[in-house]
Amino acid sequence: MHIRKLRRSTFTELYVTAFADPALAPLEAAEKAFAQLAAAVADQRILPLQEKVYGSVTARDEVLALRGKALVDAGLDTSMACTYLDGRRTTPVAFRGVQLWGVVPTSDHVSVKTVPTPRDGRARLLEAPGLELIHIPAVMGTDRDGNLPRGVTAQGDRMFENAEASLAANGFAYTDVARTWIYLQRILDWYGELNNVRTRFHSARGITGRPDAPFPASTGIQGTCAGEECVMDVLAIKTSDESTANIAPLTLSKRQNPSLEYGSAFSRGMTLDIEGQKTILVSGTASICTAGRSLHIDDRQGQIVETLLNIAALIESEGASLADICSGTFFYKDEETLRAYGEVKRMMGNLDLPLVNILADVCRPELLIEIEAVVQVPKAVP
Repeated sequence: MHIRKLRRSTFTELYVTAFADPALAPLEAAEKAFAQLAAAVADQRILPLQEKVYGSVTARDEVLALRGKALVDAGLDTSMACTYLDGRRTTPVAFRGVQLWGVVPTSDHVSVKTVPTPRDGRARLLEAPGLELIHIPAVMGTDRDGNLPRGVTAQGDRMFENAEASLAANGFAYTDVARTWIYLQRILDWYGELNNVRTRFHSARGITGRPDAPFPASTGIQGTCAGEECVMDVLAIKTSDESTANIAPLTLSKRQNPSLEYGSAFSRGMTLDIEGQKTILVSGTASICTAGRSLHIDDRQGQIVETLLNIAALIESEGASLADICSGTFFYKDEETLRAYGEVKRMMGNLDLPLVNILADVCRPELLIEIEAVVQVPKAVP
């Protein structure tokens, strides 16, 4: 299990990752991981904001039952919903790992609670001085009756509309969204259509990518919760005192241009500057150059190194390095690519990256990997 902390004035932010133990059968590994995670949450009094469980759709009920048992055994709140994700529905691995993001309040002015969203959904709301933050998990494109309409475009439109309705029900606007995670069951078939849906929705809400209306950071990758065409997690943030909390897009590096130049309406990353400490949410990043072309075709190690360099260049402007990554996901197209990832980490001095590995297609057929990451920026020493 991997735990990283960042102490702020009124709360400590924690990222906890429990990996599947390769020495155990998958469901035994899930039981162990959930027990470890629940113990950490109970011992450190963490109030969770986001939880993602990675496993196969076919083992979903069994894996989530083990999660529920671990929460009950540890005497924890069971009201929080998690996002359950399978990369490819054909993946044979029942459980890959679980990621949790939460806080430990050090002030009476900080609270976290479960709040309702339309159609019986549940979100987590953080309230702190000068800051409100909401995370909404697993938003699908269901209609008013809870059914999924036919067709990817209809589900995509509904998905964004449902996210907006859930935000509005809790006092947020879609323009407050800082980060989205979008999963598409058939990404290679309709990533272009997702971009059309997203761009249309953003345009109608006045989200243009300009400094005063930045696109959210985002990941768009293959994935499914339960066989839907698309599903998304949403993180929105409101600030009332910029001296306490400020949210802004990452400064672009010379390695990559704005993604809108090749049709994708998202920011490369968002910086959360809260109480003098920064957390960076790095969007899904791949081996793409400034002109928007894929680099290192058929070269697994080349794509991995290029992607890591792109991330390093992005976060360098904020004073961080790859060593400051505290959570994230490594999406890989085949097992040979996963082996290449291990080789690259060894060549880089056994680089310790707390990334859960997920088998999934990336948005282009020639791209073999994508990495999303969360970075805790070390405070500069005066």
